[in-house]
Amino acid sequence: MTAAISLESISIVLVKTSHPGNVGSVARAMKTMGLSDLRLVSPKSADICSAEEAISLASGAADVLENARIYDSLPDALTDRSVAFALSARLRDLGPGLQSPQEAAREALALTHQGVGAAFVFGAERTGLSNDELLVCNRQVTIAANPVYSSLNLSQAVQIVAYALRTEWASGVETAGVESTGSASLSSVLEKGDRLATVKAVADLQAHWLQAMEAVDFINPDKPKKVVQRLARMLAKTPLEQEEVDMLRGFFSDVIRVVDNRLYPHEFERKKP
Repeated sequence: MTAAISLESISIVLVKTSHPGNVGSVARAMKTMGLSDLRLVSPKSADICSAEEAISLASGAADVLENARIYDSLPDALTDRSVAFALSARLRDLGPGLQSPQEAAREALALTHQGVGAAFVFGAERTGLSNDELLVCNRQVTIAANPVYSSLNLSQAVQIVAYALRTEWASGVETAGVESTGSASLSSVLEKGDRLATVKAVADLQAHWLQAMEAVDFINPDKPKKVVQRLARMLAKTPLEQEEVDMLRGFFSDVIRVVDNRLYPHEFERKKP
């Protein structure tokens, strides 16, 4: 895989974007650095990319807007991405490990060079990413800004990340980025040629896992405490292969079926042929 393809295949994902001008400015920031895959999750309006302000501020990057895809949820936008880098200035308890834009760019390029899909995820202009949205991602990137005033415009944040990607790409990053992040297990998976689970597949696994926990009364669904965050963090620590996800989901399906059979035996008797 060539470096140019690696750059073009990295996705920029905008979650709940409100202003067409910001989307246009993001498209311009992307194209100037060689990025083209723009994805939007639940934008304020479905035609945000075709708004006059968006096209005007794209300033020649209208093709990025025209090819942008819209999704109903963040996991849906990551169905073909195995690593998602969440951009957030706020530190969360039990959140994913922190990286600089340069470190994240190095890893993302190394992964895409080996055929692993990567995406950078940005939150809404006013609120940023929610805790739930952050927990969908398995990396967190923080831009080192003035601690007294660290607020960045959405397109400015995208521009910083896009520039980091461009400069790391220009330095000839290939597989070294995987090792530099300490992801030895990820490197071994890539070397074996196993298929990594996508971000959406892991998010679906997490939901299934919680459902099984509820079935056996391990957690109270109304008050799960920090179980959700701890589970998400645990799943983000190691790369999961798709076969592992399938195995765990099969087990959780059996757990739920056994519990339901014990609670509602007559229902299962009626379903027998």
